[in-house]
Amino acid sequence: MKANKRLGQHFLRDPEVLTDIAAIADVGRSAGALEIGPGEGALTAFIVRSGRPVVALEKDRRAVAELEARFGDRVRVVEGDALTADLLGLLPPADGDRLPVIVGNLPYNVGGAIYQRLLTLRGAVSRMVLMLQKEVAIRLVAEPGGRGYGIPSVVTTLLAKAWLVRDVPPRAFKPPPKVESSVVLVELRDDPPLGLDELAPFDRFLTRMFHNRRKTLGNALDGFDVDIEQAGIDPATRVESLSPETLLALYRAAGEPGV
Repeated sequence: MKANKRLGQHFLRDPEVLTDIAAIADVGRSAGALEIGPGEGALTAFIVRSGRPVVALEKDRRAVAELEARFGDRVRVVEGDALTADLLGLLPPADGDRLPVIVGNLPYNVGGAIYQRLLTLRGAVSRMVLMLQKEVAIRLVAEPGGRGYGIPSVVTTLLAKAWLVRDVPPRAFKPPPKVESSVVLVELRDDPPLGLDELAPFDRFLTRMFHNRRKTLGNALDGFDVDIEQAGIDPATRVESLSPETLLALYRAAGEPGV
């Protein structure tokens, strides 16, 4: 099947990478899997061997037809967009204490947006094994002050634990992308400090904080009613060096600008 550039398609073909992803996902020890963006079904063929329920969410109608023809009733193929689909409703049901997993080669053009939706599935999935553009993957696991540290790093830390598993070169795909990719393992926290109802306003707060990541905290919080020194933080501290937990505490103390 020819890749659709508009959909950001790059089909993973490398058997070694596919084997690694399937091993990390370990679908056989889960309640099943939701695969996002299966494309031609290369990874699907690996995870279906588990014998557990597999749901494949695919936006490309051509791929939907190919997957249905290839896997039959072994895979429930759903035509839809991961940006708008009811992801919770698509997950295979829990099997006792075992929860489903999510695997996917997320499109480069909307991978970050899909990932944000996946972070809201707390308590419904045991882990997620995701392929992302390397630059995006680095941002998810970055430490304070480190390369790529920013909003995705902060939100991920507060809602999940994430590990960079391996890098994937362009030659592993057809057609090869112009950038490198990485596989990330994400496990959602059972009792995260950040509430899902806080996500949107906290994101707005972080956007302002990281607008100039090298600003001092005193300058970044100009207009907010918060006593930084009383909170035990040096106003000269740069925003990019603050821990996720500190940023969350500042958000809760600051309220809205000018209030």
